[in-house]
Amino acid sequence: MGRAPGGYAKTKEILARLLAGEPHATAERRLELEREAAQQTRRSPAYTDVTASHDKTISIVHAAIRESERRARLAGDEQATVLWRAREARWQDILQEGNRRGLEYLQQVAGWTRTGYHGKRVDGVEPGRWERALPVVTTWLQGTNRKGEPHDHSHNLWARMALTEADGKWRALDTMRIRGHLGGMSAVVAAYVESALTREFGVEWARRADGMGNEIDGVTQEWKDAFSTRTRQVDAKERRLALGWELRFGREPTAREMLFIRHTARDYSRRAKDDAQIDWDAEVEKWDATIGGRLAELADAALGRWQPDAPAPGQEAQEQAIRVALARVQREHSTWTRSDLMKVLGWSMGPEFAGVDPDARQELLFALTERALSPDFGVKCLEAPEWPPVP
Repeated sequence: MGRAPGGYAKTKEILARLLAGEPHATAERRLELEREAAQQTRRSPAYTDVTASHDKTISIVHAAIRESERRARLAGDEQATVLWRAREARWQDILQEGNRRGLEYLQQVAGWTRTGYHGKRVDGVEPGRWERALPVVTTWLQGTNRKGEPHDHSHNLWARMALTEADGKWRALDTMRIRGHLGGMSAVVAAYVESALTREFGVEWARRADGMGNEIDGVTQEWKDAFSTRTRQVDAKERRLALGWELRFGREPTAREMLFIRHTARDYSRRAKDDAQIDWDAEVEKWDATIGGRLAELADAALGRWQPDAPAPGQEAQEQAIRVALARVQREHSTWTRSDLMKVLGWSMGPEFAGVDPDARQELLFALTERALSPDFGVKCLEAPEWPPVP
């Protein structure tokens, strides 16, 4: 589809040249050189990976449902086995549905390709055009992290070539625009999944301690820690790297430098996943043992009955969510976008929004984003022209 990829120097070739200049590089320095080599590499990748991750408590309750089905099957209880198997399948369906809502949102706001030549300006205007494009995406729902712990997330591989609606030609997809709307996508996915799980499984929610959204009520911190060993390893390595940076340069790392340190810490604990088919019975049996054989108890405690749709919270709750979101996005960003705001607005919509119909919840998220960007809340969007014009 489209033009053949270019033949550029590979990352391994650039890394080999950098390592030849520093043959005694330490392990930490080697990671820095690997990142430097990656930055110097011109790529023609076949796809862009957009990942939609779900809260850890969603993954743990999902694991509890799997364990309940396994126990019922081993006990020979056919009726209970069918029930738990249907619940597990429906749980996965909801995660897939939420992910698809996120993809549809991205297609709407970021499904574009550039046509014509954008390298010069005529009378101060680029002669190239932006055209609507139809992307090609494959989705892979996964249930474990790289440490083999419960972690529901979807990898969405977007082909770098998209079908231009206007003339039917395949052209490069504008992946930078996709990256700019990832925050909004995560809010759309979470809004749908929370409301759908509330309505169909009767789960209840509580605000996360860090303010980054909601989590299923009843999953203790002990259980979350038991299934988050990689996160703790990364956090510990990040603290050590940050301390080393401070001792080396005599100051605390900036936010951008902390992001680099965070990525470096992740690389230390990153290992490839096994290509073999997952034996879910073996996995959930191991997870059950991790918390002393109590995993199935959580499924009974967390799941309730089907819930009818509840009305949306009143104006006061909606305006409070907007104020909290605006305060956070302005505190964390010197400049921010609609997508940044939508992301934190999804976090500030607390458990009182969980009973709203999933479709209505998504529309409410969009509506509150528009209200938050209005002068009613003191917001004025600036689209200042660049000067001088960038070549």
